[in-house]
Amino acid sequence: MEILRLKELMTQKGISREELAKKVGVSMTTISNISSEKNLPTIHLLLQIAEALDVDIREMFVPTKRNLIVQSEVNKAQKLIEEALIVLKGTK
Repeated sequence: MEILRLKELMTQKGISREELAKKVGVSMTTISNISSEKNLPTIHLLLQIAEALDVDIREMFVPTKRNLIVQSEVNKAQKLIEEALIVLKGTK
């Protein structure tokens, strides 16, 4: 099970393993092992990585239940919009 979103965040930020390794002062192998979850970082290193990627440390982790609630709200809104469009089409 994936725990960290490191690969995804590095892609979003356009930063390579080598660049991130230099920014946080570790080897590229260390970053590679963390991104493939062969090893997990210490809290201190995780904080450094989050800072180097300019993200809140909470963004480093896989989405939690909170995001599922947000998605359910999006689904509700989408359903209401679809129902409204049906009603509008019926009045023309």
